[in-house]
Amino acid sequence: MEQLGAHDPAEASNLNFGKRIGDGTTYAVERMTGAYQARTLYETVREIDSALLRLREGTYGRCTSCGNPIPAARLELVPWAALCVPCSAPVRRA
Repeated sequence: MEQLGAHDPAEASNLNFGKRIGDGTTYAVERMTGAYQARTLYETVREIDSALLRLREGTYGRCTSCGNPIPAARLELVPWAALCVPCSAPVRRA
């Protein structure tokens, strides 16, 4: 969020969007894409660090929610998985 600068109207007037509005749109999309990629990378590194901690503690391969074993096939696909498939499924509300 800090990358995007202050939400000051005076700051907004300093933005250089080029001569065409499309230039500004391209720039905005590139900034949003970069921010999303950085957030995703940060989140993945955090999950990997958590998996390494579970490995040291001897709890790697067990669901952190229900305690059941996480299937090997899931760990092969997502080695940092902390939840089994049922626990990672979104909760459905009636």
